[in-house]
Amino acid sequence: MADRGLALLDGGTLLILLEDRGELRIGACRGEQTASLRIAPVQGSALGAAYEAREPLALDRPRGEEAAWLHELGMEARAALLEPMSMEGQGGGMVIAIRSDRRFRDADREALAAFASSVAQRLAAERSLEVERLRYGMEARERERTRWAREIHDESIQGLGALRMKMAHARDLQDPRALREAVDVALEGLGHEIDGLRHLITELRPAALDDLGLEAALQALARRAQAIDGLDVTIEMLDSDIEPPDDADSGSARLDAELESTIYRVVQEALTNVSRHAQATKATVSISERDGVLSASVTDDGRGLPARERLGPRGDGLEGGFGMSGMRERAELVGGELELTPAPGGGTAVLLRVPLAGRLSTAPAVPDAAAGARP
Repeated sequence: MADRGLALLDGGTLLILLEDRGELRIGACRGEQTASLRIAPVQGSALGAAYEAREPLALDRPRGEEAAWLHELGMEARAALLEPMSMEGQGGGMVIAIRSDRRFRDADREALAAFASSVAQRLAAERSLEVERLRYGMEARERERTRWAREIHDESIQGLGALRMKMAHARDLQDPRALREAVDVALEGLGHEIDGLRHLITELRPAALDDLGLEAALQALARRAQAIDGLDVTIEMLDSDIEPPDDADSGSARLDAELESTIYRVVQEALTNVSRHAQATKATVSISERDGVLSASVTDDGRGLPARERLGPRGDGLEGGFGMSGMRERAELVGGELELTPAPGGGTAVLLRVPLAGRLSTAPAVPDAAAGARP
């Protein structure tokens, strides 16, 4: 944006300052001169006083007190323009233009005012989008907490409550045989509840993802889908061109933790949707990389895409239910994109694409067990 403003004014220096929690921060500085500071307090500084005045300034040969804010910036000016910005209750800022060799014309002032207005509108839109993203993130976390609370209540708490009632009933009968039978039932039930809680813990954060990597975590996810939902899941880790960083001494290339977690969560949510809604018997998870772009897809043999009225306002199914909006947000947070399309031969395909630039890490080398055993 600053480059465009500088071009409108035909040279000189242009600065964009934004107010943030009582401070003015230089968001951009382009042109002949460079500011000597990046942050100035609103209270107690000449820049802050100019900002709080909320009035345009046009200075010719500024000197003395009117040049105080220029001195704070460490700049010299033959002429200077200052245009305030207001972002509709989302803070404000100002745009400053400086020339060291000639005056500004009236047309320059009008151009700077129009530029400041366009910058304010764009920043207000971006901040509104960020607020919506934060609000959605908070709502998504609350929905996630509600889901875990419901599953713990409906599964574990109800199961343990039933076991308690059976034990209490057997105790009240004062029948040793009935008590032994109740203990056997309770032990078996406790085993099921422990398995259920382990499943919940794994969904919250799979240990295999941290310790063994993405492929092992996806294989474990496939086994759980088979055991719990009867869904036959195949994991395909296709050949790729991923290489360890040049400065890596040993070990194999791994994606960074954020991206591995994103892939796992998108696959996990997609498989959950397949199990609950697709009426499918099989699903295939494919992970591959080509030309610096990682692709992760989940394809099923189910009944296909939802009806058009459930595809959401974008028409891609990623704004509706089934956790699709959360999957799309996860993709966007790692700079990727998510698609929901019909699968060849029927069913549905969920495809995540993420550029890999700067996202490789190196897995630590596994120590030689035999060498570690030597004295």
